[in-house]
Amino acid sequence: MAAIHMRMLGYLVTLAMHGGNMLVMNSLLQGPVMEDPNIRTFSAMYKRFFTVWTMFLQLFVASLGLTTDYYTLKYRNKKEPQWLGVMRSVKNRIFAAVLWPTVFLVSSLFWSLYHYDRSLIYPLFADKILSSTANHILHTAVIPLVVWEVIFQPRSVPKKHGVNVTMLTVYMFAYLFLMYYTYIEQGIWMYPIFGLAYNKHICFPLIISAIGVMLFIYYHMQWFLTRIVWGSQVKIKK
Repeated sequence: MAAIHMRMLGYLVTLAMHGGNMLVMNSLLQGPVMEDPNIRTFSAMYKRFFTVWTMFLQLFVASLGLTTDYYTLKYRNKKEPQWLGVMRSVKNRIFAAVLWPTVFLVSSLFWSLYHYDRSLIYPLFADKILSSTANHILHTAVIPLVVWEVIFQPRSVPKKHGVNVTMLTVYMFAYLFLMYYTYIEQGIWMYPIFGLAYNKHICFPLIISAIGVMLFIYYHMQWFLTRIVWGSQVKIKK
């Protein structure tokens, strides 16, 4: 099975996994459970959670990747149209700059806090609408999917990382703005840990800085894997 077919398989699994999970979650956000004010708040604002942002981004990249690979196969014996190359470049850029580091941030930060003190990141009421399976889809299964992409997507390490790092920085500041706007608008923090840190003042910038360092490390981690998987192929190509 060629690498392109393996990539397409990964995209299909991503779309099916997240799509099915969203259907189940939406079905649970109905009936008596909505009498819980915490559930009503979650239902009204679930699209603002960073985990959900990451899920939607993974769905977008998978859709773009599947479309790109389909037309790559279609035009394999013909001259490839220019728009196809643009789509491929956009998909690869978003994956490298934003999706890979944020997926690892979501998984590592969530499970670390969950096992330390789940109330900091995952309140008890969430168990009413998120099963253990749904939880692992959102915070665990996302990791092998992005690793799968690196393994089966030929690429080389960029000489400069300025554009990618800038994209990641803008993305994270956009979310921080949304999180703070939600606090101003609703008087609540999307994740309890930020509320505790905000009240202690100095802890808040320290946590934000730590997250920034984690993202920087995770971003560069993908290129270490890329060298292992594609290093020899890149050298041969050169």
